[in-house]
Amino acid sequence: MPWIPASSAKKLVASQAVKLAEGETLRVESFKGDRWLEVRRSGPTLVIREHGFRDATYEVQESEVRQLLGKLIDFEFPRSHQLRVSKSKS
Repeated sequence: MPWIPASSAKKLVASQAVKLAEGETLRVESFKGDRWLEVRRSGPTLVIREHGFRDATYEVQESEVRQLLGKLIDFEFPRSHQLRVSKSKS
């Protein structure tokens, strides 16, 4: 899933984040790659790293991930039309 429309990114990324297995990372980047979000599973919680306008790390339950990702995507990618989404094992 290399490029997706920013308008559908919230729903797609949140649904993929909940399905992550231990050791998998989901990364959402802007076109230039200078801003990104990473979602990683850590036991029963998900760790979200934000790099761009703010540098922050959040640890949330699965029930909270959709709302937080929606806010972060809106904040980090306000003018983006396409976002790059990649999944990797670490």
